[in-house]
Amino acid sequence: MIDLKQDELEKKIVKPFERIARLYNTLEQTTSTYGTDVPLYPAEIHALTAIGDHPHSSLTELTKYLGVTKGTTTKIVQKLVKKGMVVKEFAPNSENQVVTSLTNQGKTAYQHHADYDRYLNEQLIAIYQQVPTDLLPYLSTIASQSEAFFEKMIAERQ
Repeated sequence: MIDLKQDELEKKIVKPFERIARLYNTLEQTTSTYGTDVPLYPAEIHALTAIGDHPHSSLTELTKYLGVTKGTTTKIVQKLVKKGMVVKEFAPNSENQVVTSLTNQGKTAYQHHADYDRYLNEQLIAIYQQVPTDLLPYLSTIASQSEAFFEKMIAERQ
């Protein structure tokens, strides 16, 4: 247990955590072209990644992978179709189920995003490798408890 007063904990841990969360939120609102000439928002590249990871998925399946509503999935897929990243077609042996797949440009963005994810993870791992091994269980517990707290706060606001 850390023996710091409340104001010291706030200054040394809570406030830096808040700044990190804001920075990550800002990063999540920016676009990138991921090796193409088309700017993609994070929601779009996450959907594109889900399609790349699960080719020929229905909109219902994509909704589950993305953890958003079907309406949100439909809008994102429509944007990706307009941007030339995704094609929609009827599933084999079906007259009404639509499935999605990546275009060549979508595959390029998919691969560049995978490279970006690897880079991001490598950089974060390099930071956390500096933490003494005996502190890792505490960090893991703090991360889990923080995640649960924020999920609770989000649920209360909905």
